[in-house]
Amino acid sequence: MAGGGHDGTHGGKGRDLAADSRPAGGTALEPSGSGTSQGVEMTTEGVGGAPAPNVRMATAADAAAAASLHAEQIAQGFLSFLGPRFLAHLYRRIALAPDSFLLVADDADQVVGFIAGSTEVGALYRSFLWHDGARASTAAAGRLLVGWRRVLETLRHGSGGAVGTGRGAELLAVAVDPGRQGRGVGGELVAGFLSEVERRGGRAAYVVVASDNSGAIGLYRRAGFAGGQEFELHAGATSLLMQWDRKPLDAGREEST
Repeated sequence: MAGGGHDGTHGGKGRDLAADSRPAGGTALEPSGSGTSQGVEMTTEGVGGAPAPNVRMATAADAAAAASLHAEQIAQGFLSFLGPRFLAHLYRRIALAPDSFLLVADDADQVVGFIAGSTEVGALYRSFLWHDGARASTAAAGRLLVGWRRVLETLRHGSGGAVGTGRGAELLAVAVDPGRQGRGVGGELVAGFLSEVERRGGRAAYVVVASDNSGAIGLYRRAGFAGGQEFELHAGATSLLMQWDRKPLDAGREEST
């Protein structure tokens, strides 16, 4: 997923699902963008006065569009290496799993961006393996054999207490169509992610991004994430764990006075 994730590719828009996009730079994260809750202010206009895209909860029918954006915008990620058919199964499961969610940005009835998150990554992986493992593996059989070490590293990351795991929900991936980048879509998606975390009762979230992905890091900082631990999910690729914590209401009042 482009912009944050376990892949180690967080290049522009997201990362590669829970341990997949963490490496370095293949996300299409937008350096610009406004936000929502706790640091990112949701807007109703895009940059330059253009209407902002509609950010909505995705359904299983949006999985193919998310997979296509991921494959195109997170080219360096391990999940992208497994191909769009594998990704389509994965995003469908994210949209269906009760502890995970997929948001998409629509512009003129076209999906131009997505963001994925999970409050329980381990449960998501188990559900994916149980319900979709056979079909997804068939879609990427040869590549799974070649990249089996990274598969194990990614699954290990999804276990509780693993290195590079923060507090709260995990932002798995985010990507924006190249033609819509620089118009605030990335910021709207991150704002939508944080709003959904709060709607589910969460008070914290985290994302893993390539340590040299300045565009993605800047986007997350504007949304209220703070940089922290650096680590290697995959050998030779340094990732940065960024944490977001919801400010207490009292703190918000003090800042406004």
